[in-house]
Amino acid sequence: MAHLKKNTRGAVPGLAVHFERKTDHHTNKEIDVTKTYLNQEMISDGSDMLSRFNERLDDVYCMKRDDVKALATWIVTLPEALSEAPYEQQSAFFETTKQFLDDRYGKENAVAAVVHYDETTPHLHYAFVPVVFDAKKERYKVSAKEVLTRHDLQTFHDDLDQNLKQVLPFYEQGILNNKTLPFENVAEIKKYNDQFKALKDELLNVEENISAKKALLKVTDQALTEVALAEREIDDFKQALAKNLFGKTVIKPDDLDRFKSILANMKKVTLQSQRDAETINHVLLQTKNQLVAVQDDYQQLKTKHTELQASQIENQKMDYVMRDMLKHDYGVEKIIYDDVEARYILYKLDHEELTKSKKEATLWLATLTTARKNPDSKIASSRLDRGIEQVKALINRMIELTRDLFKGPSL
Repeated sequence: MAHLKKNTRGAVPGLAVHFERKTDHHTNKEIDVTKTYLNQEMISDGSDMLSRFNERLDDVYCMKRDDVKALATWIVTLPEALSEAPYEQQSAFFETTKQFLDDRYGKENAVAAVVHYDETTPHLHYAFVPVVFDAKKERYKVSAKEVLTRHDLQTFHDDLDQNLKQVLPFYEQGILNNKTLPFENVAEIKKYNDQFKALKDELLNVEENISAKKALLKVTDQALTEVALAEREIDDFKQALAKNLFGKTVIKPDDLDRFKSILANMKKVTLQSQRDAETINHVLLQTKNQLVAVQDDYQQLKTKHTELQASQIENQKMDYVMRDMLKHDYGVEKIIYDDVEARYILYKLDHEELTKSKKEATLWLATLTTARKNPDSKIASSRLDRGIEQVKALINRMIELTRDLFKGPSL
């Protein structure tokens, strides 16, 4: 529903042309220029995106390198649940989203906020300069890495969803709709996507192979036709030769030998063309069989995809149930990220799903320790302490096992 992209300075002019529709010659065929007048410019200060971008860079420090990500852009698409909603509600959705982005990344850093209604699905383009305060040098600087951290990206959708639900009374379903994959299915869906892409590439190669074979067959057919025509011309020549033997014109023996040689070469070409045609037909049959196999694999993946979608819907229902139960039965509006990670590890420890990797166990210990130090954590301190001790014991067992393996047998 929302997509982030980091851009260099060199990409900004092109983005400005697209966002602000500064040309009538669009490469994007989905743009309906008859609806462009519906687009909404949400920063109305009389300037344009490029001038705002340059002005903001004049106020902060930015390294003079071509690869610096000096501009970040979020694309937020209108949810399907609001696709038939009145224009006022759609506009309110984008206004609230823009306010959320201003609060999150700083209104002073925003250089563009445009809603496009002239494409297939209404969406907001929000562009901003990722700025942080450099305490060491006491100045503001451009740093996409420090602004758009892993934690920021992991919490973005949920934070935006909660904000929209609080502000908009008509907004109930949320952006985390049935098309949002639960974490449990990400690996499986990625595997499916990789398989599907590989099969699509294979299918494309097969189709290109078939086209090439057909073109070769066409050339072979043309050669066979030319051979037949040549043979007919030679027959006509032989008949004319028989007549001329009794007439005034006499064909020289060298001419006759030359035509005999031509006939022999043409027969040789004919035979080779026939053999090539048989080989091509055989290869074409194999290619068609491969295509059938690819299509079978595609159907199996399509079926699996349908099953995953059904499973995803059930998981989403359970997600809503858990959210509702936490909110109304236990008064929990939101779970901080540190608690989510810590509870995941505690669940594994409680059910004895222990890792065999020392590296992962070390990460477990760091996660539990971070949650223990967080004053906002809702997990009981005693439970975190017990989990920390369990992980420490697990790491010690790994160290002892490694030491025993390298010690070798005693003499």
